[in-house]
Order: sequence, then C-alpha cells, then structure tokens
Amino acid sequence: MTCLVSLLALVAACAGPGPEEALAVGAGRPSAVERGSGVTSVRVAPSLPDAPWDAPALRRAVAVQDGRTGEPVAWDAMLDDLAGADVVFVGETHDDETTHRVELGVLEGLLARRDGRVVLALEMFERDVQPALDAYLAGETDEATFLAASRPWGNYRTAYRPLVETARRAGAPVVASNFPRPLTRKVATDGFDAVAAGGDTPVELRPNTAAYWRRVDNAVRGHLMMMGPRDAASRLTSTQSLWDNAMGEACADALAAHPGSAVLHVNGGFHSAYRDGTVHQLRLRAPDAVVKTVDVVPTGNPAVADVSGKPRADYVVFAEARATDLRDGAYSVWVSRELRYRLHVPDGASGDAPVPLLVWLTDEGLDPADDLARWTALVGDEAAVAVLDHAYPAEAADLGPGGRWSWPETFLEDLGVVRSAVERTWARLCRVAPVDPSRVCVAGEGTGATQAAVVALLADRIEADVVALGPRRYARVKDIPLPLPELRGDEPAPKVTLTVLGGEADRDWWADELEAYREVGLGSAFALAGDDPWDAALARENAVRGALGLDARADGERRHVLVADASPRARHWARLVAARASAADGGVVAVLEEAPADGASAEVAVASAPSGDAVPRCPGPFGGTTVVVATADDLGAWQAVAADDPLAAASRFHRMRVATADTLLDVVTTLRDEGRTNLLVVPGRFCADAATMRDLAARLEPVADALTLQWSPGLGAD
Repeated sequence: MTCLVSLLALVAACAGPGPEEALAVGAGRPSAVERGSGVTSVRVAPSLPDAPWDAPALRRAVAVQDGRTGEPVAWDAMLDDLAGADVVFVGETHDDETTHRVELGVLEGLLARRDGRVVLALEMFERDVQPALDAYLAGETDEATFLAASRPWGNYRTAYRPLVETARRAGAPVVASNFPRPLTRKVATDGFDAVAAGGDTPVELRPNTAAYWRRVDNAVRGHLMMMGPRDAASRLTSTQSLWDNAMGEACADALAAHPGSAVLHVNGGFHSAYRDGTVHQLRLRAPDAVVKTVDVVPTGNPAVADVSGKPRADYVVFAEARATDLRDGAYSVWVSRELRYRLHVPDGASGDAPVPLLVWLTDEGLDPADDLARWTALVGDEAAVAVLDHAYPAEAADLGPGGRWSWPETFLEDLGVVRSAVERTWARLCRVAPVDPSRVCVAGEGTGATQAAVVALLADRIEADVVALGPRRYARVKDIPLPLPELRGDEPAPKVTLTVLGGEADRDWWADELEAYREVGLGSAFALAGDDPWDAALARENAVRGALGLDARADGERRHVLVADASPRARHWARLVAARASAADGGVVAVLEEAPADGASAEVAVASAPSGDAVPRCPGPFGGTTVVVATADDLGAWQAVAADDPLAAASRFHRMRVATADTLLDVVTTLRDEGRTNLLVVPGRFCADAATMRDLAARLEPVADALTLQWSPGLGAD
C-alpha cells in the first residue's frame, strides 16, 4: 500500500490521498508533550483503554525488531538509539491508524530524550506552504486559517494533526518538506529550470540510484507504458525524483538551521526503504550526518511477524493493522483480512453536535455503494452511514458487483468475521468520527439482515439497536450457541436490542428464535412487514429511523417507480431512485412491477437517456476507458455525447467510447491495440438483464485474457 500510494501520486502528479469526508475529531487520545523551564515532560496515556471504542495501548499493538538481525527490540531501547541520531526517517503506510500512533510515540520519545530539541519534517506538507505552517505554530493564525492555506491531506485530522499539535505544544519547529504540487505540474510542462528560481524547490536535483529506479519500475511493471520516458534526464525531473530531492534537501537544511536538534522526517515507506530515495538524497547533502531509519509495517498479528530479506531499515515496527482512512472510495477495518466500508458523515456533524450512526449490511448479490447512496438520501442529513462490503465480494449473475456474507461450509466462521468487522467499524468511527455512541443502529436486509441479527446475538462490545429487515438464508442461525448470561461473570451484558421485520412466512421461525434470545437477556421483537408496498417501504425506513433515535417519517403522497425487469439489481436501483425522490419531494415512493389500476399513484421516472452525467468512470488506480453499449435507436445520441468525451474532460486518465453489441469486439480490440487494457463495459440503459450481460461477455471472450474487463449492468447505479 505504501508503494501504491506514492506511485499513484507519481502518475497523477499530486501528493497524498484525496479528500476524505469530514471527520471532526482527532485520532484517539494521544499523550501530551509539554515544555517549560527548559524541561520536556511526557504525559503517558493510560495503559488500558478508558472507553470501549479506544484502540489498545501502543506497546501492546506493536512488535519492534532489529531491521538487520530480526531480533526483538524493546520499544524504549529503540527510542534510546534513535535519540542519538541526527536524522530519523519513519516510513509509513499513509492511511494506517496504528502506524500514525507509532509516529506520535516516536516524536514524543525523541522530545523527551532530546530535551525538546527536535525538528518534525513531514512529506504531507509542501515547501510553499511553510509560511502558513510557521504562522500557525507561532500562534499568529488559527487552525482553520492554517488548513485553508496549506493543502492538508484528506486524512490530516486522524493521521497528522496529533504530530503537528504535539510539536506545537513543545515549541518544536515543523518543516514542510515535499515538492509543491503546482510546481510539479509546471515542471512537467515547462521543465525544472522554469521553476528552480522560486525558492520553493531544491537548489540542485541529484539522481536517485539505479536500484531505487528498479524498485519503482517493478512496483508499476504492469503500467510502464503510462509512466513516460525512463532515461536518466527524464527521471531526474520526474515527480518521484522531485519529491525525494525536495525532502532530502529539506532535512539537510533543517539539520543545518537547528544545530543540536534531531530531525524526524515522516514519509511514505517507499521513500526511505533500504536507506534509498529520500535518505539517499539527504546523505548526498549531509554525508556526515548520523541517520537512523524506521519502517512501520501494518500486520494482522505483530507478535509473529518476521523480518526477512534485505534489511529495509534499522528498525522494523510491526504494527497491528486495525483501521484505515479513506482508500479508493472506502474505509476499512481489519479482521482476519481487510474488509472495506463506505462512509457518509453529514456536513454539519461535529464533536459538539454528534449524529447517530447507521452501520448497514447489504443483501447478497447487490452493490453496497448503492445502499450508501440510498440511506444517505433517506437519513444522510441526520445520521452518519457506514455500509460494509461483503465478506466475499463477487461478480453477480448480471456481471455487476455483488458478493455474499457466508458459505454453508464456513457459516459459523464467517459469522465471526462479520461480527468483528461490524464491531471494529463501530469502534473506529466512535474514535474518530462525530457520532453519538449512544445512538447506534446496526441494520441489514436479506442475507445482510441475518448477519445483523447474529451481531445482536453475539455482540460483546458494541452497544446498538439492531434491525433485521426481511432476513433470508437464516436456517443455520440455530446452530449458534447462545451467549449464556452465567458465563459472563461480572461483566455486564452489552446494551443491545433486536427487531426483526419480516413477512408472514418468517413469523413462526423467528418467534421461536427470538423467544430463546429473550431468555438469555437479549431484548427482541418481531414485526410484520405487511403486504401493501407503500406501508412496507415506510415501515422499513421508520424501523431504522427509530433505532437511530430519529423521528418517524409520516405517510404522505403516494408515488411509484416502475420496474419492468424484476431482477434484484433493477429493483435495488429503483429503490435508490425512490429514496431520492422521497427525500427530495416528500411522500412515500414504492417500487412496483405494474402501475396501479386506479391511477391513484403518480410515476417517478428513471433516467436512462444519453447524457455525459450518466457515464460512469472505469475504476482502477490508473484510470481506464468506459465503453457504452448503445442500441440502434440511441446510437447517434450516445455518439454525440462521446464526441465531447466528458470523462476525458474531467481526467486525463479516463476515456469514453461507444459501441453496439455487434461492434463491441471491434471497438475493444482497437482499444487493446492502443494499449488501453482497463475497460468498463456498460449498456446505455437503466438496467440490463443477466442474459444481456452474459451475451456481451461472450462477444469479448476472444480478447478477454489480455484485458482487465469490468462490467456494470446499466446506468441506474449511484
């Protein structure tokens, strides 16, 4: 991930992750560093969490090893050794929570051991924003002014704010070390000499090593055609080289400007791995400096991780992989492996005005991104919404994104994975997002509802009201042993309730099951959904609203969305249209297969006409091409849209092409021959059926092995 983040930025010529939804509080409860009368003191955080959503104490979440021998090293012994260096490089994974806690611990340890004489340098700020950073550190501006002027990374509050604030309290300088993004673009067009006189660039560009460039090439070996020339002159002015030169020189300058101080530089792990890149650039400029390097590696179980191969750093800190910030449009928590979630936080939410939290589990075969859009429309101004990806992401029958939560043969194991994922998502958001821990709803639909019910049954940390809407595939739930209250000892039971909203066919099975839950102390109830589609839609929404502590939405004007194709995907997308219409105009919107005979309900139309706004971008870290498959009737209209290529206008990494079913193979073959191998194929209609999608896939089978083909069944997705 560290290499990927850095090298994606290399391709895009912009440093750091993209903007993250607003999170109003910092990361956890860092210990404080204070300076007074020439003495630096460190207030150490409690060794045990003081709230159920707190992360474990840092020393319990990491394992330090000598980077050369692999021998275990005590945390304090590492800090003692680092304190004797002139420059310390800490290589990070940019979005890992525990990694950022390690960096804060190193900064605090150096401040304590060097009597506060430490300079913090950060890749995450660029050299042209140094005046804004200095003004904030000096107390001349407030934080809002500082952030508005400094282009902070999207995860600044959860990742780097604790570092800056600790340095600020200690009176330690902070150096913005990276090459300015605006100048990076200018170098690409006008050359380095055109910007070199501005004062925000290195005095001289010095080459990186051949071994370093070999690692760069290897990291992007599948995309070398997009990387441009690789001769020595081109590489010297490439974005990667500009970053390393700028950061290495900034560290050397800081060392010279602050004699007697240690410089701590935080950067992506690729830049300092194997003492190359930025470290190499520093040593070219300060050959006598004593340099130490630390590589922080997120891992599921730090206690059993091993150093192997060529030494990457003087010290390797294996850090518990617990939670990440925004990555490729989703957040994640780690269980036995990474499980992603998507997050919406209302703009008005803050630490002083927290909002309820909905954690949602999507039915199998459907796209969680669509449920995020649906629930954001329904409650998004009043609550935060986190939608988990399936435990087993998969391609559905219509080739669209889907997935499932469990398999029959691993049902009980899968339940544990999902429960851990829900609990860690909840804990992560209680730590860093402006949510109210007393108003949490875990809910799901279909197979997701079954998983939600199990979370209610087995929860041992989370406190929530759980709502299971129309659970499916629930027979093996009875195989789960009940959590007997006498086995809890003195631990209080979590405050959890469960409401199952189901049909008449579900009533008897769940009545028996919920009675067993009540006998072990889980407050449970079954509610009948009813047959009227408008009443059922309103009952489902209000069951969730009630669990979030929100007012129920009243009945109103009744309208409907017609779905000719009754496939699960078409109905799911139609419900997204219905939710947005309901949120925009009020009333209750149901999804129907036929219009009411009495004409009492007005139709809400779905949008599928040719339009640049409707064309999705091909997913992938290096962009791609979207191929819209038109019918003969709308081919001309789609070609008119493609003539102005709305995707290319918005991003140089994306393109749009138009084909019919009969010309699809020819169009895709031409794209392949042009070197465009990452493609999204989408019919130019609201929702195509599975047979149509399989026919398109069969037409592309002759070239499929040499391409990355992705599919969307239509334009009805978010």
